[in-house]
Amino acid sequence: MTDEHAMQRELEQVDAMIAELRSQANQIRQEVGNREDGPGDPGDTTLLISSAEEQEALVAVLEDRRGKLRERLGLGAEG
Repeated sequence: MTDEHAMQRELEQVDAMIAELRSQANQIRQEVGNREDGPGDPGDTTLLISSAEEQEALVAVLEDRRGKLRERLGLGAEG
């Protein structure tokens, strides 16, 4: 496997991880906002919000990695 092929595979994996983490963060935030039983336990709500923020922080790290991979592949940082 060439370096370029390996980087392309990694880019695909990073894209998939970004999509999954964004989806998870959105689901968590919807769960917090759509509680039918009221606001719930503040500790639980804080934990859920922290979890969503952690997911979003991971997305930022992965987006940086994706940009670097795209640059190395000659695709430009955005895509």
